Amino acid sequence: MLPTSFKASFDVQFITGLYQRLQEHDDSIVLLLRTKAGRKSADPEKASFGEIRNADGKMFFGMNGKEGIVHLKKAGSLGGPLLAYLKEEGVGQQDVTYDLGAMGVCAYAVLVAVVGFFYSSQNYMPLLFLILLACIACTLLGVALMAHAYKEGNEAWAIPALVCLGIGALPTAPASLLVLPMMTALGRAKLQRLLQQGDGESVTEVSLPQ
Repeated sequence: MLPTSFKASFDVQFITGLYQRLQEHDDSIVLLLRTKAGRKSADPEKASFGEIRNADGKMFFGMNGKEGIVHLKKAGSLGGPLLAYLKEEGVGQQDVTYDLGAMGVCAYAVLVAVVGFFYSSQNYMPLLFLILLACIACTLLGVALMAHAYKEGNEAWAIPALVCLGIGALPTAPASLLVLPMMTALGRAKLQRLLQQGDGESVTEVSLPQ
């Protein structure tokens, strides 16, 4: 399952409360708190980041200063209790919009196209402009495939989506960072649908609106 997220500032009480709840179902999980410098800390008051790892050492829940990150596939059987806790804490009431993401994608395409056109024109490199247009097309295709991958039963499309994003976004960095808000919005919208579909005890996915 693709990672999902929700908007939140780091809250040590939130993550410790979640950890204690999940421990009732699996006492093999581990809570790691870190300072701003990234060092492990046993003092909750000094913590700025936190993560909960499964028995294999894989993080399935993390929290930083901007958001909470949820990997339900890595959570395994804890997915249900995890969603239930998030729902109890009101995470499922957050509004998610694609406005910023859409503006970022459009800005990326226009920026690369305009800068590429003027640069290639000034340096008599028409092939470069065509390559940049191909990169834009690959990036936009990758975004579309990623949106498709977040639909029910379409996770297999995440691999070709990442390939397309890699081909298109890497050569056009750092402008391609403008696409990140759309990726974030897709993950947040998916989590909202999971939280709103039922009582929070099921991790069955629902379809994205067409």
